[in-house]
Amino acid sequence: MLFLTLSALAFVGFNAQAQKALPLENGYYVVVSTYKDSQVKEAKAYSEKLNKKGFQSGYGLEESKHFLYIYVASFNYGQFHQSLERMQTVRTKENFPTAWVLKIKDGKEIKEGDPVDEPPVEVAKKEEPKEPLIVTEYIPNPIPKPVTKPQHLGNTPVFFSVIQKNSKKVLEGSVKVVDTESNRVLGTVKTNAYFNIPDPRSKSGDITLVASVFGFEDVTQHMNYKETERDTLKDDVTLFGNFFMLAFEMPRMNSGTKATLSGVSFFNDAAIMTPASRTQLDNVLDMLNENPQMRIRIEGHTNGGGRGPIIRMGLSKNYFALTRDQQTEKGSSKELSQARAEIIKSWLVDQGIANSRVETLGWGGDKPIYDSKSNLARKNSRVELVVVD
Repeated sequence: MLFLTLSALAFVGFNAQAQKALPLENGYYVVVSTYKDSQVKEAKAYSEKLNKKGFQSGYGLEESKHFLYIYVASFNYGQFHQSLERMQTVRTKENFPTAWVLKIKDGKEIKEGDPVDEPPVEVAKKEEPKEPLIVTEYIPNPIPKPVTKPQHLGNTPVFFSVIQKNSKKVLEGSVKVVDTESNRVLGTVKTNAYFNIPDPRSKSGDITLVASVFGFEDVTQHMNYKETERDTLKDDVTLFGNFFMLAFEMPRMNSGTKATLSGVSFFNDAAIMTPASRTQLDNVLDMLNENPQMRIRIEGHTNGGGRGPIIRMGLSKNYFALTRDQQTEKGSSKELSQARAEIIKSWLVDQGIANSRVETLGWGGDKPIYDSKSNLARKNSRVELVVVD
């Protein structure tokens, strides 16, 4: 009986120990997921799942935050830039767009630049992660420079990471940089790129950043030009040694929101689109396919009123070229704007979108956004998309 009791106690003790995760060893880790320290079973299962897919995954405990981190690559202290390159590969090629680099010392997370008190040597008997011999498609990191402290936007570039909310898919768009005090635009940069922000020369140094991606609502973030390290207390701002990363999670457009189809253009006097319009039309199609219940309205606008020729698509149904069977008639600017909205709807329907999900409306020149004598008056001729439902 005593033997059975001791055996049972030993078994319980073994199970309790088996459920504990070991602290992460010193070094850099390319992390792809996080669990609570009580979720050892789940962390282990996810790590094993990644290993079955060909990753060299592992997991370990960060003791100060009590988190379990799942990683797909690890590096020693002398391999910071290698860890950043691996992170970019994981983001762009291996479907982990929110992967980040974690630096561990004595089981706890530390910032890049903090002293580690140990030489940058290879860890004995530790396999390096398998990587492609040549990596050709990743965003290059800034040229390494001596780290200046304190770091801020005046001496450190920022990387704008723009992803779709929920799915975490990397999105292409733009980020507008605005001096918060004067509301003056300092510049615009493409998403998922590095940018050296100009000094706003304002008293507060506050910067407003607006990320825009077609089909998504704009997302606004704020940073300070001189006290940027303080901003790393926010969830969306991270300092990676020689650059800051600012993350934008973009929600899809909701009912009532409007976007200009700035990438869609037409031949003169025609309800026929130019070939370059196809790219943004594909974005509209993706949005409708991702949201099967969404209904939209396409609204056409022209620059001014009056009457003139209207060139319509022929029976060959070439949406993106002028053809011999095109048809020309006389009509008003409102009729031209309506025809342009309808040709976009026709293309969407041909791609499989239900006719009932797309409405059209032609405004002609009734709703200009610039004065007719302005240098920007030509932008009055446009097509807008409104989410109806």
